[in-house]
Amino acid sequence: MNEYWKQQLSKIIDYFTRQKRPGYVLMATGATILAGQNAISFVITGKFSWGTLSVGTAESNFLLDYIVPGLAIVLIICGLTLVAINEIQAIKQNSLKRIILITGDGLRTTSGTGLVTFVKTVLKGTIHPIEIDITQKIRNGVIIEPESTFKRQILPAKDNLVQLLSKGEQNITQIAYGGFLPIPFTFLLGNIIDDKGDVNVFDWDRENDCWKSISAANADDGQSFLHETIHSVTSNEIVLMVSCSYRVSKEQVERSFPRMGIEHLMLETNSFDNHWSMTKQRRLSMQFAEKVKFLSSQGIQTIHLVLAAQSSIALNLGRRYDNRNMPEIVVYQYEKTNNNPYPWGIYGLTHGREDSGFVTRLLHSEAIE
Repeated sequence: MNEYWKQQLSKIIDYFTRQKRPGYVLMATGATILAGQNAISFVITGKFSWGTLSVGTAESNFLLDYIVPGLAIVLIICGLTLVAINEIQAIKQNSLKRIILITGDGLRTTSGTGLVTFVKTVLKGTIHPIEIDITQKIRNGVIIEPESTFKRQILPAKDNLVQLLSKGEQNITQIAYGGFLPIPFTFLLGNIIDDKGDVNVFDWDRENDCWKSISAANADDGQSFLHETIHSVTSNEIVLMVSCSYRVSKEQVERSFPRMGIEHLMLETNSFDNHWSMTKQRRLSMQFAEKVKFLSSQGIQTIHLVLAAQSSIALNLGRRYDNRNMPEIVVYQYEKTNNNPYPWGIYGLTHGREDSGFVTRLLHSEAIE
């Protein structure tokens, strides 16, 4: 059975085994009684030596004319009352919930794309927006003055997000992200969000030009990261290449990080639409985390992360990075036309790097802050 039919069968099973709401059950029962009132009419006729006797409901009688319809109407009214009470309670409960909606305008803008409208169809609650807009700092797909952008716009947004997450109860806090920020900034947001509340991630569907939720209901193709060692470790630093949407170029990485050990995590199929399953993203995030733990056990103290992935994957990898126990990590920005394809990056949140930091990397030299 292929994946499509497995999903359809699962939906049918879920439909018949779903929890029935009492109000709807009462209304359905009442409506069934009213609709089937004529169906329960019957006549039994018997012939005896002294004559014929008929017993039945064909003739008008008090039970069928008044008691049965009355009972059905009472059931329907009770059902409607329960449904109304439940809806009022749901509205009150949803009004207490808050949605911290983080939007990232960068390589393109979320304005006019329907992100807020789509989020409201998935999540219920009051939206508290955090808007990160760096579109004025991008020219032809390249960030101009990246260090200034990081310090003046990303760090204040980080502090604002931390403050919002620290307020209120976690069980009524929902976090949503959708945007087009560069990979280093998106990974950092994942670091900050961590597991603070119910996290929902939305990505742009390039094929259909709309937002789509990363969901466990979406088909999982079963793919996991494959691993290869490109250059063995020669120091306590290493480059970790991760290829999801694109295949990272080994030659470009070698140019930016000469004489450094290089490890590669890659999906067999690199495409724009290989990431919609939350089940798959959780698996990939755990594989990434386990790889980092292994590198740490081998004495690695600094990881230079080169990541080619969709925004949602970058965010979720950042969420899985343990800032207390994992090595220092620098996440780099890719600029294809630059002589140095990875000219700058930012520190992830780790012990000793609680406020992140900006890194400029020059060809044939060590990174300097």
